[in-house]
Amino acid sequence: MIFIFICGIIVLVALILLIFLLKKKKLSIYDIKIKEAEQEIDALLSKKLSLLSDLYTHFNENSDKEFQFLCHLDEVEDDEFKLNSILNKAYKELKDYLDDNRSYIPSDDVKLLINDLFQCDIECTAVKNYYNDTINKYNKTIHKLSNKIVSQFMGLQKKEAYNDPVEEEFEILKKK
Repeated sequence: MIFIFICGIIVLVALILLIFLLKKKKLSIYDIKIKEAEQEIDALLSKKLSLLSDLYTHFNENSDKEFQFLCHLDEVEDDEFKLNSILNKAYKELKDYLDDNRSYIPSDDVKLLINDLFQCDIECTAVKNYYNDTINKYNKTIHKLSNKIVSQFMGLQKKEAYNDPVEEEFEILKKK
């Protein structure tokens, strides 16, 4: 009788341990996906910053307009969310300038920089969307009752997503 009771406890502990390890593995996979996406976003934001800086230099040298984009970079320390916001504003300002000055004919070098910037922005948006989807799943997973103990044991906390404002929403709000 005692033998059966001890075997039952061992099986129960093994089952709990197995469930714990499976939950830990699932959360570890999310953690790996998030870190990879963060690294890719960092690289793309650096590339976008470099391209915008090159264009900023060109336009400030060859234009009567004083560009304000990138003027707030000193406010960014190591916060990718702030950097993303500033780069998006700079990209929008550049696009608005090019839209307003259709008669402007850029040199081949500037065309190449603008095309590279456009492609970089598309890639950055795609990676941020992947990151946000992963973050949403991750946040839901760590807050499930069955995962709370494991996530607390691993020291996992809720993560913030990139919230890029949609330009159309601002235009609608401006009109009101």
